[in-house]
Amino acid sequence: MLAAPVMFTVDVETDWEGEETRGIQEALPRLLALLQSYGASATFFVVGRLTSLVRDQINPQGPHEVGSHSLTHALLTQLPWETVVTEVAESKRLLEDAGYHVEGFRAPFFRSPTALPGFLARAGYTYNASYGAVYPRLTRSRANSPKRESPLSLPQVETDVLRDGVSPCSLTYLRLYHPFGLKLVSPHTTLFYCHLHEFIAGANGWQRLPGFLRRLHCRHSGPTAWAIVEQLCAQFGSRFTSCRQYLSTQALQT
Repeated sequence: MLAAPVMFTVDVETDWEGEETRGIQEALPRLLALLQSYGASATFFVVGRLTSLVRDQINPQGPHEVGSHSLTHALLTQLPWETVVTEVAESKRLLEDAGYHVEGFRAPFFRSPTALPGFLARAGYTYNASYGAVYPRLTRSRANSPKRESPLSLPQVETDVLRDGVSPCSLTYLRLYHPFGLKLVSPHTTLFYCHLHEFIAGANGWQRLPGFLRRLHCRHSGPTAWAIVEQLCAQFGSRFTSCRQYLSTQALQT
């Protein structure tokens, strides 16, 4: 029996909520080369206004998928609905004008208004990757996480958790828990996510956080982050795939 695929997802945005884009300029080429060396593919959720920075690096013809991470990376739950519609539709337009076939959307910080599924469906998206967590969950199981439904609900892609049952399966927590983090990754995980700026050494972290939390949040960024992802690639190899391919595989099995 073939091992199940695992979604590898990358949020492509400015560095640590600032204005620099070193992650895109410096980390993205190396990450693409790493994935290629293992025969792996991924979904890159790109902030629409940064489309021009990724166009020459991520080939619209594949093997990777490009989805939308909104137009400006604003917190959608704090915006009027008209602006949310623009964030959803205009980001898709910019990415598709650059040649990408955009099917998926991930809300910044995994926080979205209840009407988002309807907005996505009307804009032509085919799945919603906005379900998940930035912080450890209070529930002990993915199955217990609430689902927000609407008449226009789309197939959902949700973040996974580590073996502790609460921490997101993300590079952030693998860095924070290093050197024990990788031991918490289940061989049955379904999705891993990361940010490009995590691969940049000497990062200042999110400026909105107090100093000690900033230092904690960017702990083990740079070389250690690369080592963690390289070990993950060695573990999962070509099982790493895009959300689009994962959903296609799941549909064939039902």
